[in-house]
Amino acid sequence: MAEKKHFYAVIKPYRQDFIINPKKEEDQIMSDHFLYLKSLLEQKKLYLAGPTLISEDPFGLIILEVQTEQEARNLLENDPSVKSGIQQITDLRPIRLSLTRK
Repeated sequence: MAEKKHFYAVIKPYRQDFIINPKKEEDQIMSDHFLYLKSLLEQKKLYLAGPTLISEDPFGLIILEVQTEQEARNLLENDPSVKSGIQQITDLRPIRLSLTRK
């Protein structure tokens, strides 16, 4: 089996006031987004994920642990928040995790 690689992704909401002024349907989609990421964590494909805490520049950071960049892209594109169009992938790059805490 090939060695797993890490990719970091930035996903951003389609509007700036997304965090402070969510619409009802967005709340459900973001709940589905959280559950989707949780399932990736359980499958050991997600290394970490979380949102920034600056409401003026909202985005989420995701680090995936997968075989290929295409696999990473597929996982991100199947995220309910991306599929629905309320968030978009703005950056996806390979990353070497040189130092991590155990």
